[in-house]
Amino acid sequence: MRRSRFLPLTVRGVFMFALSIAILTLGILRTDMAGLFWGACFLLILLYAVTGNAFTRALASRGKNKPGFLEAHLPASVLSPGDEAEAHVALSIPRALVPGFSVVFSLPLSWHERRIDTVRAVLSPGANSRTIRFRAEKRGSYAADTALIEVRDILGFTHGAVSLPLEESVRVFPRILRESPAPASAEEGGDSVRFSAHRLRSEELLEVRKYFPGDDIRKLNWKVFAHLNELFLRIGEETPPPESRFLYILDAARNPRVPPKTSADYLDGLVEACASAMSLSLSQGVDILFIHSNSGKCRSFSQESREDLMAVLADVWWSEPEWVPELPPRARMHAVVFSSPGSPALDGILAEIKNRGWRASLFQRDIPLLDERREKRALRDFFFVPQRSP
Repeated sequence: MRRSRFLPLTVRGVFMFALSIAILTLGILRTDMAGLFWGACFLLILLYAVTGNAFTRALASRGKNKPGFLEAHLPASVLSPGDEAEAHVALSIPRALVPGFSVVFSLPLSWHERRIDTVRAVLSPGANSRTIRFRAEKRGSYAADTALIEVRDILGFTHGAVSLPLEESVRVFPRILRESPAPASAEEGGDSVRFSAHRLRSEELLEVRKYFPGDDIRKLNWKVFAHLNELFLRIGEETPPPESRFLYILDAARNPRVPPKTSADYLDGLVEACASAMSLSLSQGVDILFIHSNSGKCRSFSQESREDLMAVLADVWWSEPEWVPELPPRARMHAVVFSSPGSPALDGILAEIKNRGWRASLFQRDIPLLDERREKRALRDFFFVPQRSP
């Protein structure tokens, strides 16, 4: 890290340095003026790139400890992977910079093994106000604790960066599939039970009083007004909504059968299937309970809290194999389990559901197989053009 700070050479810069030393050494050994001249010129160009990079970084970061030096705002969430989002950045750098160098603002966002490196923009001398458009191709809850001011020379010999403290985050919600599995409506006594996501107000008038200026006009009793021609305020009690009978369980316990190279994408598919099924239930006016292997507690969601549910699903990652869910103490429940074939936590989940006497539906996503023959032929295809079938 210290070497890259004081000697920020790239691969091209290291090759240029080695070439300069080689030419200069041959010029000294052979007493060749051309070799001495070109070797010295290459070294001087490289020296200018190194010193200019350091000086430009010092100028660009001048005043970084002052309040308001850097302002950046990212959207709180992105609707779906691949959607375009905007980041707003305001940054001031000196107008006088070393010629031949470019300054770039960069905000590297990361989440587990995934990164978003597209939040970057070229800065011009003076005040900069940029709207950066970027895409997040994968689901996740990305965060950054530092921003970078990168300095490069036009020949690509040096690359240095100045770190600035900046805490920003963005969530990428899972993709909602059009065709999603959903459990059938629960039945009780032969009659279909429908659940409402809204809180219903009692029709019975418990208490009324006269309206005073400043009261909530949404609580006016218009029926009384029609009879008495006076404004009265309706005060009633709210009846709680019916308890949800659907419990969605997302089993994200780390499965050794899932290849490590495809584990992240496989989990995305599992999360998307679960998110699509829950979204369909919410759109039909059904409240749901949800629990996943990164959290030990059940949470209730309705159509109004759908965005909160998507935020929870954006954070789901592989968990420990020894996960056992803490199921709610309900007499009747329909459990919908999303899991991977051979999951180490699946037997424990199904045993807990069976002990409670609940109904259950199990959805599993097939584990993809890696094409080992293609990996073995990669070196041969590098030297020889493979034949492709028409």
